[in-house]
Amino acid sequence: MYLFLVRAFNDIDHITPIVWKMRQDNFPVALFCWDPAYDLKRDYRLRFLIKQGVNVNYIFDEFDRSLGMKHCIIRFVTGVCFAVANRLDHHSGTLFSAGFATIQKRAKRLGKKLYKRSREKFYDISWARSVLEQTGARVLCFDHVKPKRYIVKILLQAANEKSVPTIALPHGVYLYTNQFVRIGSEEDSRYDKYHRFDHILTQNEIHREELSEAGVDRNKILVLGSARYCDDWMTQYKMILPRTMKKNTGNSNKLKVVFMTTRFAYRIDKERMLRTFDLLSETEGFETVVKPHTRSGKEAKVYDNMSLANVAEFSSVELCEWADIVMVIGSSILIEPLKQGKPVLYLKYLHENTTQYEDLGACWIIHDENELKDALMSLRNDKIKVPYSEENVSRFLNEIIYGGQRKRDVLGDYEDFIVRHAKV
Repeated sequence: MYLFLVRAFNDIDHITPIVWKMRQDNFPVALFCWDPAYDLKRDYRLRFLIKQGVNVNYIFDEFDRSLGMKHCIIRFVTGVCFAVANRLDHHSGTLFSAGFATIQKRAKRLGKKLYKRSREKFYDISWARSVLEQTGARVLCFDHVKPKRYIVKILLQAANEKSVPTIALPHGVYLYTNQFVRIGSEEDSRYDKYHRFDHILTQNEIHREELSEAGVDRNKILVLGSARYCDDWMTQYKMILPRTMKKNTGNSNKLKVVFMTTRFAYRIDKERMLRTFDLLSETEGFETVVKPHTRSGKEAKVYDNMSLANVAEFSSVELCEWADIVMVIGSSILIEPLKQGKPVLYLKYLHENTTQYEDLGACWIIHDENELKDALMSLRNDKIKVPYSEENVSRFLNEIIYGGQRKRDVLGDYEDFIVRHAKV
């Protein structure tokens, strides 16, 4: 059995295509989630995998051995807490939303506390060994996760004992070309997690070089491109994506703009970004909406009282299809509109990092608010006229999606690597 272990929206987004490919080719695969707070039933990608015959489940439910009455009670209450929290998440914006939010917060807090207690007391190395034995695991595929998170450490330990290879798969697209892209990330310890895996797969050379320069064994790192954005999966993805936006949403006389934000920890100038929202709301001839990053967490409340519409409930892919213009700071979602041939405005002035699409000139680089206004006015006159070339866009997409090899069979290469390095 080829085991894939996930935890949240982003790693599921990048790992699902690989699982789908291997299932299509009749390899025995299973996907287990180790985060009991994640709502598996609401995830359309996981529902798709289940329809394809993939075993998808919480790892604690799949391998629920009896550990006494106390264990059963804790597991039951933990499950109820997260089920309540996830269900109440549907009721934002209703008459009782404030009360629901309070209950949700308390249920989630209690669920996390009980889960941590279970993890420390019951899910030990003997449990991890039993997971590998029951599945006949030939390989364990994680994302680029820290071993101290959830139950990663004990699974890595058990895999090492039983000579089961471990592979770290990308959980995002690495776009930055500078070091220390996050606030507080100056310490070299952020690379320690990579030493625990037998193999590390990444999408592009810039990430491989960064890891190698940080002391990660270069022989363990292989560039295979982006499973999430390769053509094979993009075609399939559009077929399974739930459509929640009305086709004719918006004012047809205005250009539609979506601003895809980035988490503040990535050296974002938050106050200037909020002022940019005000500027955009006052610019005539445009219908502008904001999509907060999918992992905004507690900072999401910043978007509650802004001057533009918050479209967090809609898919980023669907929003890119809807929009005439897409704005980004440091998000990989710009790949979507670039592939669709739509104008992409990169608001460089809102953060301190540098990106690969900036270096390759694959988007409209905006250095301040005046340039932003000028760009919008130019696009209002001619919405397809941009100052960057198709050649630059193609070069960027080639590097970021295919690892520099345009004819690469991305999903085939991921499958081939995993199968070849699995335990015989």
